[in-house]
Order: sequence, then C-alpha cells, then structure tokens
Amino acid sequence: MDEGRRISPFAEDTLALLTEAAGGSGEDLAKDEALEVIQADEHFGEADAQAALTELESRGHIYYVDETVRITPTDE
Repeated sequence: MDEGRRISPFAEDTLALLTEAAGGSGEDLAKDEALEVIQADEHFGEADAQAALTELESRGHIYYVDETVRITPTDE
C-alpha cells in the first residue's frame, strides 16, 4: 500500500464497514447513513465515527460530494 494512504487498524475496520454497506469500492452512501453504519458496530461511538471518517478522507480512501461519502475506487 502507498505510504501516503496507510491508515490505522481502526480506520481499516471503518473502511471495511462502509465498503460492505455501500456494495463495494467506488460506491457511495449518504453521510448520515455512513455514520449510522459505523455507529451500529459496538466498537464505535459518534466521536469515533467522525474521527475515522476524517482519517479516511485525509488519506484519500473516501471523499465527499455534497452530503455523500464516496469510497475511492481501488485496484484491489
């Protein structure tokens, strides 16, 4: 993996939850839905969900278009 895109295990778990809920990489979810998906996991609270989304965005794994979270397509 590209060093600039490396993320914490916490964010990796979040990305897996979002990717599964959206139906794969390259797909999207409404931001509210993304937060609900993350918080539905017993390991994540609201602050955790926000922190994970921030990390994923800063590393290029997700991006926002209006109020939609889009998962950056991968070659994997």
